[in-house]
Amino acid sequence: MKKILAALLTLVLFVGCVPFAVTAGAAETPRYLVLGDSIAEGYGILNADEASYGRIVADTNGYEYDNYARVATDSSELLDQLDRSYVRDLIAEADIISLSIGSNDYFDHPDVVKLVIKALFGLNRKQMDEIAEAYYRNLCDIVDTIYSLNPDVTLLVQTVYCVWYGFAGNANKACSDRCNAMIERYDEEHPGRIVICDISPAMNGHPENLADDCVHPNAAGNVAIARIVLRQLYDLGLGTGLEPVVNAEGVDWNFFETYMENKQIASLVTALVKIVTGNGANLHR
Repeated sequence: MKKILAALLTLVLFVGCVPFAVTAGAAETPRYLVLGDSIAEGYGILNADEASYGRIVADTNGYEYDNYARVATDSSELLDQLDRSYVRDLIAEADIISLSIGSNDYFDHPDVVKLVIKALFGLNRKQMDEIAEAYYRNLCDIVDTIYSLNPDVTLLVQTVYCVWYGFAGNANKACSDRCNAMIERYDEEHPGRIVICDISPAMNGHPENLADDCVHPNAAGNVAIARIVLRQLYDLGLGTGLEPVVNAEGVDWNFFETYMENKQIASLVTALVKIVTGNGANLHR
């Protein structure tokens, strides 16, 4: 009788513990954090909170989502942001981070006009290389800081795309090539620390994915980038879907028409920018 009672008691205790075990072992919803510049922020559309590629990725895979990317952020400024307690908390809680940084080390440079003009003619290779080296040092510090806060995070580092062509393309390519070379260098020197996410196929040669400022992804561009990120996460075993779930259509906007009072001049500037950057075939937008 004692053995029977002991067996029944064991069974009751086991059954009673099963719900707790299941609950305790249930996987939490992955948290997805986007850091970096205006590309990551979704600056090319009006409703970035609803329709940027980060939001699309999160909605497709059912992630919790945070975005602390900010317009015009360069690698030094991102390092400063990583000292903020709010950002550090976001990093510590994240399971996956997408990082977009590098282009503003050139295009938000204090001497950007001179820098770009000289780059058109290849007259400042030494200066361009020095900026790239500084970017590399910052990238090392950024990744180290992220992993010091969250050793288990999966870190996707996005490439810098090139969407200027012809003569103007010399400057854009000089910047993007150097940034991407530093990302590849980091990966070679620190294997397994980052996952390179090449988003250039979504933008290079695709003016239909480019906002009117000829810099940022428009609504279609954000969907195209999301598709690439989704594929990478799926291949890593961290994603559930490949076809982007777009819960809110992105709203394209014209930077020049928004900030210039004279709409005719704004339209002229838009056309001129598209022609100069080699995107003139898309003037009908």
